[in-house]
Amino acid sequence: MSDTGDPLKNFENYIARVFVYGTLMKGFENYKRYLEGRINRITPGRIRGLLYHLPEGYPALLPGNELIEGEIMEPVDENLLKTLDRLEDYDEGSSNNLYVREIRSISTEDGEAMNCWVYIYVDERYAKEHGILVPDGNWRKFMGRQGKNGYHETEG
Repeated sequence: MSDTGDPLKNFENYIARVFVYGTLMKGFENYKRYLEGRINRITPGRIRGLLYHLPEGYPALLPGNELIEGEIMEPVDENLLKTLDRLEDYDEGSSNNLYVREIRSISTEDGEAMNCWVYIYVDERYAKEHGILVPDGNWRKFMGRQGKNGYHETEG
């Protein structure tokens, strides 16, 4: 039986990049835990959306028209993508996800458009009611203004 409909199984459709905009960016704890030593290229990038800082200590990307700053991480193989799915509480086909993973076009600093996996926060109402809008779309700068010096600190 063929798995050609699954982009993880079909090499021609496989996207080996993920765009990150929060705790997975270089220098933050989840970068160190999940990506450091497993990727070999980081490219600054931007996507259109709205970015909220949630009370839980991480950001939520929502649909919108503001520029959101982040980083394109590559290469991301199937095993790493599945690990990131677990971190982001994403289970393909589930109706109870915290984030959904979608392919989006990300703009690089030199104007190139790159297709990347992006995690989009599901509960727009919760983010808008309980989160803090990150006005410039840059979570690293936001965390610096919050006294975190650009690095996310977690408990435990």
